[in-house]
Amino acid sequence: MADLDIKIREAEFADLGLILTFLAQKSEFDGVPHLLEATADKLKQTLFCDSPVVRVLFAEVAEKAAGFAMFYVSYSSLLAQPCLWLDDLFVQAPMRGMGVGTALLKYLAQIAQATNCGRMEWTVNTGNAPGISFYERQGARILENIRVCRIDEDGIGLLAGK
Repeated sequence: MADLDIKIREAEFADLGLILTFLAQKSEFDGVPHLLEATADKLKQTLFCDSPVVRVLFAEVAEKAAGFAMFYVSYSSLLAQPCLWLDDLFVQAPMRGMGVGTALLKYLAQIAQATNCGRMEWTVNTGNAPGISFYERQGARILENIRVCRIDEDGIGLLAGK
């Protein structure tokens, strides 16, 4: 691992374009660029509003963004505590293996600790062996007995009775 000076910072309104760039890169990496519906207007409504529902961090090396994390607070009824849900973590290919992802996770753990979160959680694609290995090296347990359930926007409308 390189000995880089990695700085973590919170996204600002001026970063909307950079956030969209990282989301496009992440969707391409995940093999689902066709699912990317994020726009600057949609991000403004959720990131830079009176009550933001999600936060974004950037990891910078030499003042250039090399990775990002998007996260929000969830809740565990069993723990009766807030939890930190990591929605996206992405490091650009040339910077992988250089401590950028670790720096982002460490910063997120510090946020979780400071806000009394009972745990941090996220998903990882079962085909992403390097990602799984990375997360396990950070101390994550991959839960095999839990599956993600998802209802998309059309399904929500159907279920809601519209």
